[in-house]
Amino acid sequence: MRGLMAWLDSQPLWLLGLLLFGLFWLAAFIGRALHRPDEESKGDSGLVVSASLGLLALLLGFTVSMAVARYDLRRQATLHEANAIGTFLYRTDLMPAAIRGRTLEALDSYVAARLRVGRMGEDMNGVSEARRITQAAASEMWREVTAVHAEVPDPSVQLLLVESANMMFDTAAARDAALANKLPTTLVLLLLFFPIASLVLIGYVSGRSIGVHLMASTELILLLTLVLLLIADLNRPRSGTILTPMGPIEDVATQLAASRAAPAS
Repeated sequence: MRGLMAWLDSQPLWLLGLLLFGLFWLAAFIGRALHRPDEESKGDSGLVVSASLGLLALLLGFTVSMAVARYDLRRQATLHEANAIGTFLYRTDLMPAAIRGRTLEALDSYVAARLRVGRMGEDMNGVSEARRITQAAASEMWREVTAVHAEVPDPSVQLLLVESANMMFDTAAARDAALANKLPTTLVLLLLFFPIASLVLIGYVSGRSIGVHLMASTELILLLTLVLLLIADLNRPRSGTILTPMGPIEDVATQLAASRAAPAS
């Protein structure tokens, strides 16, 4: 299943849409081929099709809701991480000049890596490399934070720095978890199976009508394809067209660049 999910994530959305559209038409014509011309259409056949479409609509609505909730969670996690980084940046003013310079240098690498995490596609090797850079920069900043006590005897200064550094690292972990929180594999497979089964049933019940009413059949299959593409797009947190806004972290990166360029007081 992991191989299938990785393959689906690696395909461009336009190609995935063409594959789904063709697969759904194939399912409808398989159902039509199974239809027997001599079978009389019974009144309860329409009820079966209606029930199938109703269940499909319920499943699609439930899945879209889950995907949108995950998108909102990623957006909030990005905002919280940007706020935490900004707080730590402001509190570096409490550091001695030499320690602050080294801390800002490490923070610059840290922020660049955190920006890459949300924009590098679904390649797990690239994500792992960005996390490695993040951990290295975080370790360097932590060493500088703990070194403040030797030059600044006031314990409240180090307390403020330790608190803001911990918050920054915690929000980064929360954002990584939000980025990895995709739709369950079982649900994705059900999303593929259920429309196919429903279209086979529709083709079986409709018989030749599915070919006669070409416009209506095409519209139904096109709408199904578009909804599934929307779900697939929302389920790709690092790629696709519906990306998590990175503006808050980009704003912090701009502030950091200005702080590094400013002369030390």
